[in-house]
Amino acid sequence: MKVEETFNFFKDFVPQRDAEEQDIEDELTPEEIEEYKSMAILSYIPVLCFIPFFQAKGNRFAYKHAKQGIILFLFEAIALLGAVFWKAALLLAALASLVGVIMVLQGKLWTIPLIGILASRFDNSRNTEKEEEA
Repeated sequence: MKVEETFNFFKDFVPQRDAEEQDIEDELTPEEIEEYKSMAILSYIPVLCFIPFFQAKGNRFAYKHAKQGIILFLFEAIALLGAVFWKAALLLAALASLVGVIMVLQGKLWTIPLIGILASRFDNSRNTEKEEEA
């Protein structure tokens, strides 16, 4: 089995170049690429991706990389915010559980903010029927 055949499944995930992109790449001169290579590298560093986007509009090579870098940055920011949100939510849940255990050990009732409101709306139908009979 050839190595080329082994990695053929990547072709399904890699978009094929369109004619316009191929034309742009053919028109780029080595000097144009070399001159803005450092700007293109900045495109893939999270916060610095905005520098080539605003500074290299005249260079198609760096500008194309800058546009991709900004989309990548937005994706990373959303992923980071999601991760921070879930970590904070898990920390708050762990703290609420700890306070709940302490209240149980002290023999006290405690209503967790927000969760207690939702819990009060959730009634077991058996308990409701028993209360009505009594």
